[in-house]
Amino acid sequence: MLLVVLLANLVCGVGLLGALRADLSKDLVAVESTAVSFRISSYLMDKILRFASAGEQGRRIMGEGRVNLDVDAMTVVDGLPAEWKLKRVRSGTGEWLPVFMGNPLDLPNRGHVLPLGFRIAEGPGHGQRYVVGAVSLADVDGYLADLRRRGILCLIVDHEGRTVLGENRGFPSRPDSTSGFAGESRMMSAALFDDWSLRTFIPDAGSRLPFLPQAALASFILFNVLALVFLRRRFLQPAESALEALAGTVAEQGELLPPRAAPGQVAGAVGSLLSRLRFDAEEEKRSMLEATERRVREISDSQKDLLLHHRLTKKMLQSREADDVFDILLGGIAGGYGFSGALIGKVSDDACLVFQGETDPVTGIPLRIPLWDPGSLLARTFWSGNMLHESPRELPHLPEEESIIGSSPVLCLPVMRNHKVSCVEAKNCVDRSCPNYYSGNLKCWLRRIPPDFLDGKGNPEINREAIVACLRCSVFPTSALFVVRSVDNGKTVTRENAVPITNLASEAGLALEVVSLYDSMKVMAVTDGLTGLFNHREFYQSLRRELERARRYRHTISLLMIDVDDFKQFNDRFGHPAGDFALRNIAELLRKAARTTDIVARYGGEEFSVILPESTPGGALMVAERIKSEVAACNFVPNSPDPVHLSVSIGIYSSDSGEASEDQMVSLADEASYMAKKSGKNRVVVKAPG
Repeated sequence: MLLVVLLANLVCGVGLLGALRADLSKDLVAVESTAVSFRISSYLMDKILRFASAGEQGRRIMGEGRVNLDVDAMTVVDGLPAEWKLKRVRSGTGEWLPVFMGNPLDLPNRGHVLPLGFRIAEGPGHGQRYVVGAVSLADVDGYLADLRRRGILCLIVDHEGRTVLGENRGFPSRPDSTSGFAGESRMMSAALFDDWSLRTFIPDAGSRLPFLPQAALASFILFNVLALVFLRRRFLQPAESALEALAGTVAEQGELLPPRAAPGQVAGAVGSLLSRLRFDAEEEKRSMLEATERRVREISDSQKDLLLHHRLTKKMLQSREADDVFDILLGGIAGGYGFSGALIGKVSDDACLVFQGETDPVTGIPLRIPLWDPGSLLARTFWSGNMLHESPRELPHLPEEESIIGSSPVLCLPVMRNHKVSCVEAKNCVDRSCPNYYSGNLKCWLRRIPPDFLDGKGNPEINREAIVACLRCSVFPTSALFVVRSVDNGKTVTRENAVPITNLASEAGLALEVVSLYDSMKVMAVTDGLTGLFNHREFYQSLRRELERARRYRHTISLLMIDVDDFKQFNDRFGHPAGDFALRNIAELLRKAARTTDIVARYGGEEFSVILPESTPGGALMVAERIKSEVAACNFVPNSPDPVHLSVSIGIYSSDSGEASEDQMVSLADEASYMAKKSGKNRVVVKAPG
């Protein structure tokens, strides 16, 4: 029964859809016919009106000939041409002229045209005359051809059914109800000419029908069909389908059922499956909770390590001594990260690693590991880089190192300042012939380490002198060896927990660089950049300090003001680089001539000063004579074929018990220097007190 209802619904739907399409087709043809008829009628009416208007403008012309106006050419004749079959389409009243129109013709050199004519008024001595002409129908033909290309066939016929405009090709032979055109549209108003009509035929009218009404009706029919199908599936087959689907699902989950299981058997299998799934869900939930808790602990530990890393880095960067940086690093690794077996070995002046936490069992002093011994595992690690080994005693090592490395996994990290200064900057060197002058490789000490040293071979004494000299060099960065051991009451070193330790050691290197920069700034603040002597500011502070000591302890203080003679001429002759070289050599001669307690400074330009604490005028004179002789004997242009010498003029002033001020001391000593220069240069003048 439901199948019969379904078929009846489909038949009715198809019939309704067909009737709707028929009505829509008639409406489409009527709309297109009206639009085409209106456009062609408007065009022809415009042509006729323009022709009549042109005739009105030239109605005074009498006589045969051609009239060239704003329309096609017109001719004045005595009578209307019979072959054009002109018919009156306007009677002509008052000022308006009668207008005549014929059927379209094909004229040579003119193409398809519409004949037109009008009668002009009679003149004295003349009969009736006409103006005839033709207007082109090319635009109408083009419009009809364009409609045909778009699938709309249009044909203009007269009252007898003869074709006036357009083509018969494609029109049905009989205008029955299925032909696709509906009625005939008039072309012009009855006031002009109403014999013409328009026939329209659209072969594919079905494809041009509006989609929305058809879709709405088709959707309604489809909805009825689907509703019937749904009702069948919802009310006729619910139990069997549900039971089959449930049985299939239970069988896929591993439960055993007979081929055509009864509902009770399926229900039992479902209960068993639910119990098993509930147990699996509880296990999965428990494992997910454990994984979440473990992940939370890891994140918490990572956050604590990050905070500890930040705190230790901040403390190290705030330190102003290298030992403070090493102590903070050791305390943070041992206390913060839980590696209680951590040790740090600092590099001593004699090129040894000194471990304060371990003592020599024989001497009882802190354990010392020589850095020049290739048999030392710690020495090789110091020169080669980081080392993480699970059994360090399997590697070649010294016996005294066993108490440091132990037998458990150990991590060794060389901690050194990030090198930001070159050899030429650290030593204020001017030897441009040196291979390291322009070198960007600041780890020049690695070139002193032979390849077999890192293999644990070779004689320890062969490289001792070179390595010791390298470690004492000012270019070598402040460094130490950090050893993290695995002990019973602490953590075990692994690759995972070695990462934060390595990162913290890198931060310690940056902190050491800050310490180095701080030390460099303190030195630069009191040092002359060219000569390395104390600068003008430090000279006055030192002089003030020594004068206070002289007043306190009631002893004599002397001051030497040294001026290089003819230094401007030297610069002009040999150039400023040679002048800088000469000033550095003079500064070095002053250092050698002065005592350990004396203070040598560059006062400014080519002037130097020497503060001699607890020195009498006689002692100051001896130092000044020695300086004068050393400078005069020095060759300041080594590459010159002839020796080039300079001389100095020295002024001395001595104060008993520091009674003079620093300005008085400088002024009197400078006055003595000026007197020495005026009296012949290369002299020493002692300014008497008072």
